[in-house]
Order: sequence, then structure tokens, then C-alpha cells
Amino acid sequence: MPLKTQTSPDNPDVVVIYLSGRLDVNYSLSIEDEINKLIQQDHIKLVINLQDVEYLSSSGLRIFIATSRQLKIKNGILKLVKMPDAVKKVFMVVELLDMFEVFESNEAALASFKK
Repeated sequence: MPLKTQTSPDNPDVVVIYLSGRLDVNYSLSIEDEINKLIQQDHIKLVINLQDVEYLSSSGLRIFIATSRQLKIKNGILKLVKMPDAVKKVFMVVELLDMFEVFESNEAALASFKK
């Protein structure tokens, strides 16, 4: 599965999720399930690193919308990092880019939790 997680050593309340490959109908539901498991375990500060995402379909977009909704229920926060141009274009076309905080690096996103 194109998902790996890592707890931030500097901020152990934050989980960094690394996604890779094609975020399409084949993987989006399983990725969403894995992220939901983290949220159910009270990991409510999430950073999703998109650096290695090659393709994003509408099914893949659902991951971010659903995660954002689940986190809102628990007063959590979602930040996106290292969004490739092709992925950013999809977010822009469907006018969802403004819905998310997007950072250039994990470090910048992690630092923003401390403010």
C-alpha cells in the first residue's frame, strides 16, 4: 500500500503520513481506512507528505476531504506537504486548494503546530 507513517521526533503529537504512487480508485479506500484508524486512535494532528504521489484522481481527492471532515469532528488538524505540481493542479481545478494548509517541507508544517 502506498502509505507509511512516522511520528515526529520533535513533536510526538503529530503523525506524518507519506503517500506515494497513484492515488486512485484502487488505493483510495484502503488509504482512507488507514488514516481513519489513526484518527480513531486519537492521532488528530496529521501531516500528509505528497512528494512521491504520481497521480491523483477524484477518488484520491476524497481521501483529503474525508480526512479533513473526520479531523474537524475531533478538533484535529490536517496539513499537506510537498505537493507536486500535477497534484496541485487537480486541487486547483476542483477549487479545493484553499481548503488546506500546504507547506513546502515537513519541517515547516511541523513548526506551524507550535505556533
